[in-house]
Amino acid sequence: MHPKQIIDDFKSMGATFVLESDELYIDNPENIYPELEELAKSYKARIVAFMKGNYSDQDHAVKQTIDKIVNCFLRTDEVVNQKIENWIGDDPVSVELILTLFVELGENGWMNLKESISNFENEKTDKLSKEIFDRAMAYFKKGA
Repeated sequence: MHPKQIIDDFKSMGATFVLESDELYIDNPENIYPELEELAKSYKARIVAFMKGNYSDQDHAVKQTIDKIVNCFLRTDEVVNQKIENWIGDDPVSVELILTLFVELGENGWMNLKESISNFENEKTDKLSKEIFDRAMAYFKKGA
């Protein structure tokens, strides 16, 4: 989910995000459900990056693609799963990169597989994610 969408959705409910010294706060948290506050926490790193102006459309495209790949591996019901499965079935190098990404995320503390990877990303995972994204886009552009 794009951080801008989260911010806009919260604002429409009367709650706003405040960033103070890299700490993220929600003004008027009583206006949102606790589940939504948990959602915001799970995307905190991306929301902070967006609010600081460090989250581009390209960043989102990469991260959204990786989120879809994670969901595919976790067997979440996604329409794109078959496309992803076809791609990784044809590209063992990408499978190796994805597994390396999962190991790195695990080393960063991602243990609850139902939790967004957002707060466990770092420079190394970003580099792996970009490489995976580039391989996926190359595969789909050639019409496979």
